[in-house]
Amino acid sequence: FKYCTAIKLVDITEIDEKNFLEYIKEWKENHESIFPTVCEQNGKTYSDWIKPQFPLLNSETKSKDLIKSETFYLVEDNGYIIGAIDLRYDLTAEVLKHEGHLSFGVRPAERRKGYAFIMLKQSLNKLRLNRVNKALITTNRDNKAAGF
Repeated sequence: FKYCTAIKLVDITEIDEKNFLEYIKEWKENHESIFPTVCEQNGKTYSDWIKPQFPLLNSETKSKDLIKSETFYLVEDNGYIIGAIDLRYDLTAEVLKHEGHLSFGVRPAERRKGYAFIMLKQSLNKLRLNRVNKALITTNRDNKAAGF
């Protein structure tokens, strides 16, 4: 039994390398694809991976072929990462064909505990604050964690 600790949704500036790498390691040890895919390092070091994450929110600094997005992490007060959610604020027609306004994942050891619901609820509020009043949420049929 795990004691209840405070949890909160934080942005990328509030996570640390050690907890992030432990989070990613757990996905890999379970031989699962990492969700949201923005968390996949693709062989990069943590410092090389994190640098391009910051400009994605700013329309003036992001590449024109990328959409405005922001990634948040559900963390315990000790920095332990429970899950992550990537919010996309401006969807293109191409993105609408394959994805929605958000993509999220909960680390394998923390599934079936209601954390996805917490992330989803808090993220919908963040989307509303960014003038997204209707959110498209998609999942794959082979996503066992989603209950299919």
